[in-house]
Amino acid sequence: MSPRSPVDSVREAAIQLGQHPHDHGWRELYRLFGYGLSDERHAPHLIDVVRQARRRRPSYSPVHLVTLLGIAVQALADDALPTLISDDHPVIDRLARLDQLLEARRARLDLLLAHRQNSFTAARRFLVPQVLLAAYFARQDRPAVFADLGTGLGILPRQLNSKTLYERFVDELEWPDGYPVFQPVPLAGRFAVDRGPMPDLDWVRSCYGPSAYYTAQYHELTAALDVPEVHTAEVRYQALDITDLPDLDRFIDKHQINAVNLSYTLYELERATRAAVLATLTGALHEPALIIVTEPNEELTQPGCTVTIRDRDHPDGLPVCTVSDGHFRGRVTPLAGYRQFVGDYPIRFERRTGAVDAASRDHATG
Repeated sequence: MSPRSPVDSVREAAIQLGQHPHDHGWRELYRLFGYGLSDERHAPHLIDVVRQARRRRPSYSPVHLVTLLGIAVQALADDALPTLISDDHPVIDRLARLDQLLEARRARLDLLLAHRQNSFTAARRFLVPQVLLAAYFARQDRPAVFADLGTGLGILPRQLNSKTLYERFVDELEWPDGYPVFQPVPLAGRFAVDRGPMPDLDWVRSCYGPSAYYTAQYHELTAALDVPEVHTAEVRYQALDITDLPDLDRFIDKHQINAVNLSYTLYELERATRAAVLATLTGALHEPALIIVTEPNEELTQPGCTVTIRDRDHPDGLPVCTVSDGHFRGRVTPLAGYRQFVGDYPIRFERRTGAVDAASRDHATG
């Protein structure tokens, strides 16, 4: 059996992403990548781009490279993009045009793949962290010093405690017990952390798919940025590569961070690197050492995401819930640790008849 090349895992990731049941603009481009990476005769420049990118960033996952390549192509393709993603044109013709584009823009493309990441920033992903952090720290004897790792544009830590945005979005994300009542997080500090260079709004726009759906998502993001309490929130930005474990350890210790959030961050890393990052955080975080991890289902190949928490009582992770839509619409579905979490850290929910305490309700009904 011949050894797997650095391109094999990227080709497999592209094929799997191209089978996602929802298409909001990226799927046909991922399919094109999968086709081109299957035979070097059809797309020599595509294969060489991927081979070099894997060599430069070995700790990053194949799935992340596929999404990043799609973003880079969108950023560089100009008016060629509609043709590349249109299945009205023969795939072999589109692949030839893609390879020509990669050859013509190779220097810029290599820089993007070496120094950028998928910085998609969703306006609603703060909803579940807001609920979990507020409930958890209501039972602690110290406030949260919070860091959002892999923050993208850095809006999530700004959105925490924004009642305006919370109430704007919460009715479109139903929990098992209704809708969580807004509860502020006791915050002593907020940090937005990502690998440098920190993204600007233009790069974030490139991370949104070429579709009307994503255009609406982007407008929602820019509207959220303009909310006064979000715009004026006191957040410190830190350029940091979380795979540099000594630097990560020093950052946590220097600022006495005791709560971190990783939202669609770990999937970007190879599995061994993910485990090393989590182990470093577990050892470095100050008490109560809360980690919230939100990861896409099946490495981005299925809709929705899964939310897990880790702390001193649950060092191996407590699976709390899934969210049906990765943009945090739809439904929160309990996992094995949900009832334990709301039993230890009560969350107040609203229904049409009023508010209920999930933990109290469970105790009352047995």
